[in-house]
Amino acid sequence: MSELFLVRHAQASFGKADYDQLSDLGVQQSRWLGEYFKGQEIEFAELIVGDMRRHHQTLDGICAAMGVTNQSRTVKPGLNEYDFGQLTAAYAKSFPDDSLLQKIKAAPLDKSNHYRLLRVALSAWARKEITDVSESWEEFCARVQQVRKYILAGAKSGKRVLAVGSGGSNSTFLGQILDAPAETVFDLNLQSKNTGISSYFYNEKKITLACFNMVPHLDTNELRAHITY
Repeated sequence: MSELFLVRHAQASFGKADYDQLSDLGVQQSRWLGEYFKGQEIEFAELIVGDMRRHHQTLDGICAAMGVTNQSRTVKPGLNEYDFGQLTAAYAKSFPDDSLLQKIKAAPLDKSNHYRLLRVALSAWARKEITDVSESWEEFCARVQQVRKYILAGAKSGKRVLAVGSGGSNSTFLGQILDAPAETVFDLNLQSKNTGISSYFYNEKKITLACFNMVPHLDTNELRAHITY
């Protein structure tokens, strides 16, 4: 069997003009994860990454802390996140009277209301209640599935793979394995921790979940306060 470590990117820059880059804490989270892998003497035969800067920056930090000099990586845009800004804007256009929109306008940096809005927008997206977006829910699922097919096709006994993606793509990856409904996928998505690890065992025909959303590198008295979502 092969083993896959599917990791969500480290903390990005919420509230900044450019979200798609790691915050200072995010850079440190990625390095802590790399230090954990090094301490556990975990090595990877292949590195896979989405095509977003926060994915690459997370992998850069992991590799630097592991002391990995050959950082050759396979880029799979199927691990990219859905466009949450576009989704929430489309939802606001279709449902302008939703009270969440007023709450966000009054407190734009309150993450909790943004998460609530994203949750209802995702549900509307899956139900085809918002269509003014560049990618349908079905198209998003299809590209995630293509990444899974690529990983399984490269199965080799004892092979260990590290992949870095986003909360939405990673939870959809798991949802497809579990044959979970969209609503369950969205619940998993909003639980996703930055640098959270989901591990799987797989061969060319089958893939099985071993653990979900674990942060052993942060789950200590010293570092637990640095767990983010």
